Amino acid sequence: MTEASRTPRPKLGFHTDQAARIRAAYLGTRAALPPNTFSEFLEAAVLETIERLEAEHNNGHSWDAPATGEVKSTAQTGVGRWNRT
Repeated sequence: MTEASRTPRPKLGFHTDQAARIRAAYLGTRAALPPNTFSEFLEAAVLETIERLEAEHNNGHSWDAPATGEVKSTAQTGVGRWNRT
């Protein structure tokens, strides 16, 4: 596949104090389990959690995709875990 023929995919990123633990889990299991790449490992882990959340909080259905710019931090929106009473 040439670079020009690839379909662009959105990139996600995050900061964490658990980076070493995440990398260690990937390295410790990559010989025995799929996925093949670190990115695939991260995607599979996130999707596993999303499927659980959909089952618990959205009757097993996917939520509608957010509009561009809709995902904002708790500090930006004033909504979320830091503002629960």
